[in-house]
Amino acid sequence: MKKIMTIIVFCFFVTTAYAEDNEIVVFRVGYLPLLSQLPIVVSYENDRLNLKKIQVELIKFKSCTSIEAALRVGAIHAANVSIPIVLSIASEMYDCKICNIKVVGVIQKGGTLLVAREQLNLNDFRGKLIGVPGLDSVETFTLMNIMQENGLNFGLDYKAIGITYDSAIEDLKTDKLQAFYLPEPWGSIAEKEAGAFSIDAQTFSIDQPTTLLILSKEFMENNTEAVAEWIESIFNACLFIENDINKTGARQTAIIQKKYFNFSNDLVIDSLANRKGAIGFAPSLPDMDHIKSILTKATEIKWIMKSVPFDQIIDTAVMEKLIKQP
Repeated sequence: MKKIMTIIVFCFFVTTAYAEDNEIVVFRVGYLPLLSQLPIVVSYENDRLNLKKIQVELIKFKSCTSIEAALRVGAIHAANVSIPIVLSIASEMYDCKICNIKVVGVIQKGGTLLVAREQLNLNDFRGKLIGVPGLDSVETFTLMNIMQENGLNFGLDYKAIGITYDSAIEDLKTDKLQAFYLPEPWGSIAEKEAGAFSIDAQTFSIDQPTTLLILSKEFMENNTEAVAEWIESIFNACLFIENDINKTGARQTAIIQKKYFNFSNDLVIDSLANRKGAIGFAPSLPDMDHIKSILTKATEIKWIMKSVPFDQIIDTAVMEKLIKQP
């Protein structure tokens, strides 16, 4: 009888362990209809039926503000968000001694266009109003730096205003704005639908990340295998997109995005194949100098009131391992 009970107990623990190892966890990922978000939807489309540890649920948002709010309250577990938003969340969470986000890597670079109603050079922007995704965006800081290098001061020689993606084209058509500096494909849409002109593409094509891939710290700690599986899927999605751009001119990627972004295939092909705004999808680790420059600018204009111990919110071990693979 004792032997039988031992076998039963052993079988119970084996069964329990097996169930825990094979438990599928629900993972909520937020995204915006921007080309910088392509790895998220390509990963979902290509791998969602093959993932063994995780069940991904995609949630579409219309603005950076709404996706930031969802991250703050834990309504989503992951997103690819603007660097200043990451810094803001981290800064405020550290004030409360609780920071529930981790930066796990970079999956995108570039991809922002400055377009205007008419052909202009930089000196022509004196007195102009330029739309940006938000005054707390990477685009705003980049715009400020470039304009300042060319003798134009923010707020004095030109002005910038935060706008919504939904209103951008109409605002440009009706001259509420003279230009905007937005992530793709909105510059390409403006060229097509509003007859806008791309301005000084070489100067404003910044070959740097504008977003960071972040996850819930709590989710990462409790679901290490599931997280590793998803990050690998995102990594492979970046490789898929780059391969597709180089081999087919982004035709497969354009088809995939239609279901999630609802942009025309031709528009996406044009933007990706022509690398508008120097857009690219290269899994990498955060560039600390680049992030520090954004933090410095955000602190200078009093948008962030305290420094962020950025190294304490980085957990790039999975991405590092994938990058080092032969």
